Amino acid sequence: MPDGNPYRIAGPALVSFSGGRTSAFMLKQILDAHGGALPADVHVCFANTGREMPETLDFVEECSRRWSVPIAWLEYDPDAPHHTRIVDHASASRDGEPFRAVIAARGFLPNPVTRFCTTETKIRRAKTFMHHLCGYAHWLNVVGLRADEMRRVSKMTDPVRMARERWTNACPLAEAGVTRSDVAAWWRTQPFDLALPNRDGITPLGNCDLCFLKSEATIRGIIRDHPELAAWWIAREAEARPAKPSGARFRIDRPGYEAMARDAERQGDLIEYLAQEGSIDCACTD
Repeated sequence: MPDGNPYRIAGPALVSFSGGRTSAFMLKQILDAHGGALPADVHVCFANTGREMPETLDFVEECSRRWSVPIAWLEYDPDAPHHTRIVDHASASRDGEPFRAVIAARGFLPNPVTRFCTTETKIRRAKTFMHHLCGYAHWLNVVGLRADEMRRVSKMTDPVRMARERWTNACPLAEAGVTRSDVAAWWRTQPFDLALPNRDGITPLGNCDLCFLKSEATIRGIIRDHPELAAWWIAREAEARPAKPSGARFRIDRPGYEAMARDAERQGDLIEYLAQEGSIDCACTD
């Protein structure tokens, strides 16, 4: 990074904003390092799957407004040029339309081994934005991984892996030694915050609401508190069954969403969140 400051970004670059507290913290540090305004060749993108909580969408919009930073909202759309639609807070999908379109295009559900949902709704949308819409041949991809996520950082910045892509990954938070507690402490001093529960620095409802990569305990706890969220996931598994009569689920190593919703209704307050223990990493960040 220029001048030894990890937040001084040399473009062309893409700052990946997941809509969570950590990536928002990173964006603000980058803005401050550039005097409050990003260089013309440094872009900020938010990829919307349609399964983010409304509070996440509101938070992205508020960050953009309060910090006067343009944020490109991207969605998968099979009918749009390069399968990428540019939306905004008002027009963004709110019922999983991009995610459902990806499933329809593939003809089967994503799972922990074949995680094409993240690839299609997030990674390729960002790639399309930078390469096809902005015209860059190669760029820096700035990701909000912290110093307490070094296993993920090492994987993300592996030279062999990056050699296959049009971008080079950078993790300025990890380079600056920022941890989850640092991010939480910073947000306690701010005049606004993401309006989703923070459990020991983790946001169970962050990213896709009932993402199958979250731990079973987390999903059950969310369904207990927000039973209406289960309907979309139950419907997707039901739609997949005709092609796979033996039963189609996002994960075969635990009950389907319909069973978990039934159990949550029966057990009520006996279900507790278990943070993200047992969760599987994907390309999403906080």
